[in-house]
Amino acid sequence: MSKVSADIVEADIREKQAVKKEFVLGLATGNSPTGLYKHLAKAFNGGRIDSSRIRSFNLDEYVGLPGENAQQRALNCESYGYFMISEFFGLLQKKFIETNVPWGTLVEQADLVDAIEKNGDQYEMQGADKGKAVVIKKNAAGILKMIRQDILEAYEKRSNRLAGLTCRLSVSAEEVTLRFMKAAFPSKAIRCSW
Repeated sequence: MSKVSADIVEADIREKQAVKKEFVLGLATGNSPTGLYKHLAKAFNGGRIDSSRIRSFNLDEYVGLPGENAQQRALNCESYGYFMISEFFGLLQKKFIETNVPWGTLVEQADLVDAIEKNGDQYEMQGADKGKAVVIKKNAAGILKMIRQDILEAYEKRSNRLAGLTCRLSVSAEEVTLRFMKAAFPSKAIRCSW
């Protein structure tokens, strides 16, 4: 299935690169697309499509990972930035023009946990089990407002400003959300998606 998916994406990239300077690719994370990414890396490395004309936007990242600073959080083995380097970006011989991952690593874990515990009226819980999400309300204040505006909405505006996503490799939520990671609050990290 991943080979079939990669063939479809490769054909779309090839077609668009014939008429456009850049191709903007939205990338899902998690284990499901890893086979697809390995096939795409082979296509890029084999010269069938040009990776130097790709700009990518990851569709999610954890907010509140442990670490003393944003760099440590970005390189945490549970971060999607780290995951994408291991599973896709690091496989490319010729790198993309630019890779983007939501800026969830800017948020300190303790600040996030404190905001969630103290501001129950500023968000809603939706979904169940692994699909639980914190949907931040528009009237949120403090760090929750910052996450909504400066991380999620700003990231979406940036991707749209750069010609929008030409190809998005997942179906994403229509609302700005924060998704709990598998371990939920014991690790105190939340996945931000848009």
